[in-house]
Amino acid sequence: MKKLLYILLLLGAAACDKPLEEEVYSSFGPNNFFKTADDAEALLNAAYALEQKQGTDGFRNILVMAEVTTDLLIIREGGLRGLAQPLEDFTWNASHEFFDVAWTRYYAAIYRANLVIDNVPNIDFDEERKKQIVAEARFLRASGYISLYDLFGPTPLITNSISSSEDRPARAGKEEFIKFVADELTAVADILPVTAKQYGRATKGAALAFLTKFYLNNKNWQKTNETAQKVIDLNAYNLFNSANRTDLFKLANEKNSEFIYVRPHVAQPGLGTNYLPHAAPPNYKYKGATKANYATQLKTLSGFYDSFDPKDQRREAFLTEYDDLNGKHIVLGQDDKRSFKFEEDLPATGADLGNDFPVVRYADILLSKAEALNELEGPTQAAVELINQVRAKAGVAALSVSAFVSKDALRAHILKERGWEFFTEELRRQDLVRHGKFIELAKGRGKTAFDHQVLFPLPQSEIDRNPSLKQNEGYK
Repeated sequence: MKKLLYILLLLGAAACDKPLEEEVYSSFGPNNFFKTADDAEALLNAAYALEQKQGTDGFRNILVMAEVTTDLLIIREGGLRGLAQPLEDFTWNASHEFFDVAWTRYYAAIYRANLVIDNVPNIDFDEERKKQIVAEARFLRASGYISLYDLFGPTPLITNSISSSEDRPARAGKEEFIKFVADELTAVADILPVTAKQYGRATKGAALAFLTKFYLNNKNWQKTNETAQKVIDLNAYNLFNSANRTDLFKLANEKNSEFIYVRPHVAQPGLGTNYLPHAAPPNYKYKGATKANYATQLKTLSGFYDSFDPKDQRREAFLTEYDDLNGKHIVLGQDDKRSFKFEEDLPATGADLGNDFPVVRYADILLSKAEALNELEGPTQAAVELINQVRAKAGVAALSVSAFVSKDALRAHILKERGWEFFTEELRRQDLVRHGKFIELAKGRGKTAFDHQVLFPLPQSEIDRNPSLKQNEGYK
């Protein structure tokens, strides 16, 4: 079993190669828990458990919000379609359950991180390890706020674990929110190690990579360029070297130097990913052990699939035809190809597979820097060479800077390149929003979309609970 940071309850032993051993307390508090180094590690693991957990709300909700709203993905059949259809059609409202689940999940993770930050400094143990534990918790808290910001814009900044039912925090201002997240990631990048203490934990590179992406999505081009270069200068990461780009996502290659930060999974209920059972077509014959095949069908839009260069190895990650359980050969037609970027976990059974999910990888840092350079200087050899590093790994021809006559032309290509590189990685919606194409492309697909829908509404349940919260513009 790969080492994971998951725990099922607030208190759990550090992840290891044996089953988790739970120590049960009748109640939790400073008098019976926040006392030892083991308590500090358990608190940190609890924060990781929510921040990294994929499962239902991680795969189902976040991926659907990130890609069903774009030119990549549609969902047909099954119970999930009813939840996904308003997102595909741009008819969502503040009562959609995905928004409530995301809000609750990220604030629960933030609360657990705050518990670490508030209590670990008062525990008597090794000062250097204590400092790193707090830095990891600050990283996890910043990660939660980045996810909330991506979905909803600025939200309340809660920076301690002591609150009451009477608290009614208002939303932070945009500048305040951005400064808080950027300051936190900058600070912890100076504390966290370059090499992780344990697979899946935060590192200096992860903090800088998250900061790079946060600056990018806020169009702070100079900071994006500078911070991406800091990641590069660590000399800790490289593009995965293989005969085929799809090898990057094979289970045997998960611990590679391109993955800067991952959500680890194992093929156990609650700890795995159930992506493939949603993507596999009807009666799909798995190569390994028997697995679930859900009625829900995640399908790739043909316009996106057809946009690939035929020589692009990244296109080989799509299932285009298969032999079903009855021996019948099926060719998948219009808007029906399936992304199999994350290969089958052969020995896994049921619905939970052990594919790790790359939250940020080195290719993203290179393309982020290229985008920033283009916005700062227009098409340059330096920007194009960064893109060509990624293209070379995919087996497609290098670009020439002379092919781009304007900043707009290279910007348009970078958006395409990011689509080809990061499909099924929860990035498409934020890329389209940043490029000003999210609403435009939705209208091109026949949706009645409005400018304010670049953000989702705050959950209605939170608005009802907290009168201090102001709903996003355009939503009732």
